[in-house]
Amino acid sequence: MKKKLLIIILLSVTIFIIAGCNNKETKNNKNREENKTKSNTAVIYFSATGTTKSIAEKIAKESNSDIIEIIPKEKYTSSDLNYNSDCRANREQNDSKSRPEIKNNINVDKYDTIYLGYPIWWGTNPKIILTFLDTYDLGSKTIIPFCTSGSSGIEKSVKDLRDYKPDLNIKDGKRFVANTPNQYIEEFIEENNIKEVVSSMKVIINDKEYTLNLESNLAAQKLVELAPLEITMAELNGNEKYKYLNTAFPVKQTKPGKIEKGDVMLYENGCIVIFYKSFNTSLSYTKIGHIDDLPDLGDKDVVVKFRRDK
Repeated sequence: MKKKLLIIILLSVTIFIIAGCNNKETKNNKNREENKTKSNTAVIYFSATGTTKSIAEKIAKESNSDIIEIIPKEKYTSSDLNYNSDCRANREQNDSKSRPEIKNNINVDKYDTIYLGYPIWWGTNPKIILTFLDTYDLGSKTIIPFCTSGSSGIEKSVKDLRDYKPDLNIKDGKRFVANTPNQYIEEFIEENNIKEVVSSMKVIINDKEYTLNLESNLAAQKLVELAPLEITMAELNGNEKYKYLNTAFPVKQTKPGKIEKGDVMLYENGCIVIFYKSFNTSLSYTKIGHIDDLPDLGDKDVVVKFRRDK
């Protein structure tokens, strides 16, 4: 009887352990799916023959990114890509105004980082990539190009993209070939690891600490990267303190019309400005953030310390 009871107890414990493991695995799988749907990184690619698609899928898998294909309204056929003839691809690449239509609507709003993939045509990117850049607002995003090519590098295409859209933050990127090993994909992702977005900093002016609430843009994150930073800011116009830094910031300039007291702006691409009075302006700035309850800073130069928020 005791032996039979022991067997029953052992079976019950085993069933409990197996059920617990299954529940844990189910929970882990659910968490993975939830994390995947919350991704703020996307792999967006154009592929005419499937080579770029295969690399895009590997990058998306290894980086846990969403993946979106740029689908041309008029699909490219093999004859369209016969470069030894007067084919469609040749005509498009030779026409500076060519912008092939995109069939699908691509929602880029929720992404901070975009891996942008394309094949190399005539040493550069296909013109449909310019259509993509023209269609969507990418000014606050980090764009990491990647291309597929048997011989041509990615450098010219990246230069062409930067020349076409100088306000965008476009990284150097990388060229891949068909059947690139996963090791090289992983290294590419690691090299372009995107740091956590910071929403506020501490600013110390005249030994008093304030909170700088940051804009969601690359200029603000560049200031975070420079912290801790201590600078002497000069007085100007009775309403601002400024300092030219020996650093180039990403810019997305607008004309605010009115400057509010406490606004922290970037003038041109390297001048930090703290405004301590409100006024109207016709100048262009990139807004970095805002300091609440900033007092009148007076007519003297001030020492300002920027610190990472703990």
